[in-house]
Amino acid sequence: MRDVARVAGVSVATVSRALSRPDDVKAETLERVLSIVKETGYRSNQMAVQFRTGTSRSIMVLVSDITNAFYAEFFKGIEQYARSKGYVLLIGDTSEEAASERVYFDMLTSNKADGLLWNVDGIPTGYFQADDRSDLLDIPLVACNGIDDLDLPTVRIDNDLGGRLAAEHLLDLGHRRFAQVCGPLHHDSVKRRFDGFNLALRQAGIQVPDELTIPIKLGIDQGRRAAEDLLGLANRPTAVFVHNDATAIGMLHTFLKRGLSVPGDISVVGYDDMPYASAMTPELTTVRLPRRRWGAAACEMMIAVIEGKDIESREISIAPELKVRDSSGPPKA
Repeated sequence: MRDVARVAGVSVATVSRALSRPDDVKAETLERVLSIVKETGYRSNQMAVQFRTGTSRSIMVLVSDITNAFYAEFFKGIEQYARSKGYVLLIGDTSEEAASERVYFDMLTSNKADGLLWNVDGIPTGYFQADDRSDLLDIPLVACNGIDDLDLPTVRIDNDLGGRLAAEHLLDLGHRRFAQVCGPLHHDSVKRRFDGFNLALRQAGIQVPDELTIPIKLGIDQGRRAAEDLLGLANRPTAVFVHNDATAIGMLHTFLKRGLSVPGDISVVGYDDMPYASAMTPELTTVRLPRRRWGAAACEMMIAVIEGKDIESREISIAPELKVRDSSGPPKA
């Protein structure tokens, strides 16, 4: 590093910033330093840097299922922002098991990661005793869903708004008999979608009957089964709000297979706006979550927490938007 600094005519500290925090270096200086780094073949000794500074320049992201395609854009947003600030990304899959959480939290205390982005619904159980949450406040942690009774920096999707957007769209189309197919209601994100949808209906003077609220584990097969349940009702709904696109697709498949017209006989609104939502027939009306922007905003807050910077707001909500396509329309007269 001293050799690079001498040839570039800058300080060793400037070379260090150019390699670790390129955004903090003037463009002209950065270009000169990186050119000399390339010419000399210089590589920093990251083990030595970590030993000296007690940091790893790594951010850990934990989700409950890394095979879920939902997280791809979220990860991309985090990775792009992290890389621009000289950090690398570690991704962990908790599978909702406390034992795996414990392993990842241990990495934080051994300086293998500098901070944790927590995108699993509910409270991390692998780090502290059930009756003591205080330890969570002692580590650099940013939540991507709400955690009850803990004042943590949080960057979340505004799921209350997402549920409301779905309800208002269907109400505007003229629907008055609804079903809601939701995930487990103890999950913060699910509960907020559920509440936002129901609040908009109540404000319109409509109450969803208990038999038309179907809490399930979300997925294509579960969507098929939920569709069969709705088809078995004597007075079935004219519209259904489904809490993710995969489940909505399972329902669409069953409705169409059973001879129903969508949206002629029943309208379907999904949630997430996965890439396949617009590549099916009918194209799925859904609530779009800006997952890449969500990831970038969460990473920005994470780095601010790690570096001890002031945070203007400890809770940021990312607004979703409704994408109206072919699976929703007015009810039959």
